[in-house]
Amino acid sequence: MRAQNPSTFERSKKPLLALVLSVSLINLTACGVSNFQIVTSGIAAATQGIFSDPKVNLREKNYAAADYLLQQSGNYLNRTGVIEAKPLSESDNPAAPSALGRKISDDVGMRLSELGYNVNRVEVATPVDKGLYGGPEAYPEFLLTGSYLKKKEKIEVYLRLIDTKEQKIISAFDYSMPYDSEIRRLSDADTQIFRTQPK
Repeated sequence: MRAQNPSTFERSKKPLLALVLSVSLINLTACGVSNFQIVTSGIAAATQGIFSDPKVNLREKNYAAADYLLQQSGNYLNRTGVIEAKPLSESDNPAAPSALGRKISDDVGMRLSELGYNVNRVEVATPVDKGLYGGPEAYPEFLLTGSYLKKKEKIEVYLRLIDTKEQKIISAFDYSMPYDSEIRRLSDADTQIFRTQPK
């Protein structure tokens, strides 16, 4: 799986990541081990440097997260089923949508689209892209969803790919990023208007 237009970040990180993943999988296969938790924890450990690096922008981090999420889904995810991207919710305030929750999901969905998967981003896309979609699929085969938790100096992100028919998680990836100025700006909750009944 290769992006059509790899970024500088992807070109620089790909050889190291490929080596780490290859060695991990070879070792597990040789030992007769196929433990999902061992593989995913190895991937998470290998990637934390990417997400903590302030020189890597948010979109590139989201694209990397998409790659690792896809890596964990194995052959379970197919290119014919629709993946519906949902805004990520803030764990401490799930009822308040934010630009950050939409951007993370939109970037991850965009990356999956670049890799040939059928992603409906109508709920998270920017105004420029919204016109590409007729609306949410009535019964998408998969959901891209998750949440994030704001902490004092970092933000923790929990991504999930869910099989809607079986109601089970087929892929999960958790990571943290520094709570920098871009994330701080995007994580402000959307302004909400409440109408009250006249007395």
